[in-house]
Amino acid sequence: MVLTLTVGFSRNPRIEPLIKGAARAQNIDLRFVLVRPAELFYRNLKYEEFDLFEMSISEYLMTRERREGSRWQWIGLPIFLSKAFLWLQLYVNERAGIQDLTDLKGKRVGIPDYPMTAALWMREFLKELYGITPEKIAWYNGRTRDLSHGGILGLDRNPPVGVDLHWLTEELTLDGMLDKGEIDAAYGVAPGQHAEPAGLLSMDRYGATPIEGNPRIRRLLPDSGQQVVADYHRRTGLLPSNHMVVVKSSVLDKSPWVALELFQAFQKSKELAYQWSKEMGRAYLLFEGEDFKRQADLFGDDPYPLGLDANRGMLERLARASLEQGLTSSLACVDELFHPSTRDT
Repeated sequence: MVLTLTVGFSRNPRIEPLIKGAARAQNIDLRFVLVRPAELFYRNLKYEEFDLFEMSISEYLMTRERREGSRWQWIGLPIFLSKAFLWLQLYVNERAGIQDLTDLKGKRVGIPDYPMTAALWMREFLKELYGITPEKIAWYNGRTRDLSHGGILGLDRNPPVGVDLHWLTEELTLDGMLDKGEIDAAYGVAPGQHAEPAGLLSMDRYGATPIEGNPRIRRLLPDSGQQVVADYHRRTGLLPSNHMVVVKSSVLDKSPWVALELFQAFQKSKELAYQWSKEMGRAYLLFEGEDFKRQADLFGDDPYPLGLDANRGMLERLARASLEQGLTSSLACVDELFHPSTRDT
């Protein structure tokens, strides 16, 4: 008998083989619904629409402490297919006097949603590399309370102790505030960067401020943060992820065999995606570049390792950062985040 699961995921080249049927899970029919991450996580938190879904690691940690009754009864699979680099696309107002990340201390910084994993890693990077703790920055939550993950998780009522957290109202947008100098820096401000299209869940709103070529706004990190990531990796040995795969506990309670089948299917999908990317490069490039080799020299041959063993250090650091930053009230045990059958991966 084939088990049918509805899968909520954002577009990701590492799952394309699964979507196209080149990689399969035995006796499982995966029905993919592709949704942009901000809306996907909102729908997971608000309505729990999917059997199997991509989820913010940070917000998954928070739901484990806040779930009640049947709400948010999920269990993780150690599948990590995206990296937490969105925050490196920081823009700054020219009048703010920000030349590098060390200058963010004492500034007003806009982020799409305070509890999102990319923002949690941003604060962890600032602390680890520059000694800037979250309470030394005034934070502006770009999503309104009613359409934010932070609002569903209760941060509007109980913000982390000592953190100066502001919530934008409907008439305000991060791009407009940055242009006017009402905040000093922000990411998620450029249209198409991760802004949502207008509609029911128009969460990341864009106020039509010109970004590129605007004399009042410039990108802070011209290399898109490559040096910052390399510095953090050299210091900690970690390459942060921001999303994981989560399954409704009810699915695995009935069919525990599904956990390892899914893990193996996602692993096969990732391996095929790597193969396809190299083949496509050879199909287009006259002279093959050194990009693969340069990345492997710094981060290893597999920048997206699956399994608990390869990601334990990263997860332990993230769980500790979540506790230190007041998003969670106790230190999560990494093993307990995942289905028992996947803990030896």
